[in-house]
Amino acid sequence: MRTFFITAIIAAMAIVPLDIARGQKEMEKNVRQAYKDLLKETDKDKDGKISKTEFYAIWKDKKIADKNYKAWDTNQDGYITEDEYVKAVMDIGKKK
Repeated sequence: MRTFFITAIIAAMAIVPLDIARGQKEMEKNVRQAYKDLLKETDKDKDGKISKTEFYAIWKDKKIADKNYKAWDTNQDGYITEDEYVKAVMDIGKKK
């Protein structure tokens, strides 16, 4: 499952934009699809977001899970939403 999560992030960032605006929109579209794909695998209660329990279930190393969870659950409500996921992945792409 962890491999799927990482693959989804990499796949979402795999486009090479021809122009920045179009590239950003295309990347965001891919990231949103990656979140939906991830939900299919992790969202056990089908509420459309990833709970802390669901998130931790995909990581073998709980210390890494804790670090990543804190970074991704930006409003600290106990869930990683699509918007939080998109922002986190887009921010990773900006750091490249």
